[in-house]
Amino acid sequence: MPIYRYTAIAPDGTRIKNTITAPDEGVASRWLKAEGHIVQNLFELAEADASIRKFDIGFPVKTRERILFFRMFSSLIHANVSISESIGILQNQAETRKMKRILLQVKTDIEGGTPMSDAFTKHPKTFPPTLTGMIRAGELGGILDVVIERISDDLEKRAALRTRMLLALIYPAIVLVVSLAVVAFLVGFVIPQFSVLLQGRALPPNTQFLLDTADLLTDNFGKILLGGLILTGTSILVMATDTTRRYIDRYKIYLPVVGPVMRYGVIVQFARTFASLLGSGITLMDALKSVGATISNLEVRDLIQRMTQQVTAGDNLSSALEKQRFFTPMAAAMIKIGEETGLMDQAMSTTADLHENILVNKIARMTSLIEPALILILGGLVGYVAWGLVAGMLSLYGQAT
Repeated sequence: MPIYRYTAIAPDGTRIKNTITAPDEGVASRWLKAEGHIVQNLFELAEADASIRKFDIGFPVKTRERILFFRMFSSLIHANVSISESIGILQNQAETRKMKRILLQVKTDIEGGTPMSDAFTKHPKTFPPTLTGMIRAGELGGILDVVIERISDDLEKRAALRTRMLLALIYPAIVLVVSLAVVAFLVGFVIPQFSVLLQGRALPPNTQFLLDTADLLTDNFGKILLGGLILTGTSILVMATDTTRRYIDRYKIYLPVVGPVMRYGVIVQFARTFASLLGSGITLMDALKSVGATISNLEVRDLIQRMTQQVTAGDNLSSALEKQRFFTPMAAAMIKIGEETGLMDQAMSTTADLHENILVNKIARMTSLIEPALILILGGLVGYVAWGLVAGMLSLYGQAT
């Protein structure tokens, strides 16, 4: 039976927006009028969805909005508000048009008898398979309120960790951009001014090197820019292949300073997601299969797949994990404790917390090492240019006297 979206004035004078199921538009209108509503707008829900979709420019739902949705959803569920009504309330309060459209479709599916997990499954970019799997387990186990709250906590912790890592890179990025801007200004404007004055004279080697470098860059700027664009485009295309990405993912964790941060970041993500899945009632095997899809590192994803095969063959998870050099001995020990006590979800949650503390320290160490290095590089570049120009001016003064 079709579902219609309507806007009407209720008998008490309030303006309401809601949906109604009816055989056709005429019957829906008569039912609303019989209830004392003054119908202002009435259309089939599929048409409403199409009108909203026209203006959807395809941007993904932001993590912040997804976190806010689950946090508010958890509060409404704890307040004994029905799922359909909760989705409707959140749909009206959604910030973006895309989220409004998605929640409208979810609400329609739920009102049509579709389980909430299946309704979310139709929007995998907004609600990934790990989340829908947890929700499905919560529905089957009758602990949906607990699962929704766990999802909210998990998303907030992930977002906080991601923000911390990004903030650690902001200052080095600013210093790098300033360094490139200063070098470009010196080469493009300062050195050419001295070049006119010093041209044709015997100059110190460092000054002559600066002038030759500036001439080379300014005379071939177009070629250098084109070459840089071609190199960047080629690098992007090469990086897009699974073979190259897997090779880089395999060895980037061994980079000094930055590598440990990448490694512990993946371990925290694995442990946190694994703990959430197990705590939601998902079996160990299904959790292993699901958590692998959330890892962006292709090498680690293959590693988890091999672990899954070993567990399927009869090995313990701790034994399978100990064979992999990527995970720390602490992670293997905590998993073994979880197997012995039967509290695997708590063990994995503790593993995530312990490794996150280590990760925070490594981020601080990385920042403390990168920032002085970039400052020294910037100071060295500016100092070398200043030294070369001053040496040229002193040489010019000496020749004049």
